[in-house]
Amino acid sequence: MSVDVSIAALDTAASELETVASELQALDVAGAFAGIEGALPGSAVPDAAVWVSTRVGAAVQVLGENIRGMSASASGSAEGYRAADGSVQTRFGAMGAF
Repeated sequence: MSVDVSIAALDTAASELETVASELQALDVAGAFAGIEGALPGSAVPDAAVWVSTRVGAAVQVLGENIRGMSASASGSAEGYRAADGSVQTRFGAMGAF
């Protein structure tokens, strides 16, 4: 059985996932609810909007962290494969020295 792993693809995935995580975490979710307090004076809508915006904002931050974790996993896997490849090359190179 053999496994063909594209280390470059893992590096690309890690980079793209990190970009997505950063962009997600930079989103201003609460800003979309700004000014709503004046829309329906005396109603519970402004409080509900703040409640929703904070929870959606928190969920977006958690999603960004989870995607960042996927990026770290892809990057770590690429480094592990690089180390394994280097070790195998070193060992085979040492065999040729005899």
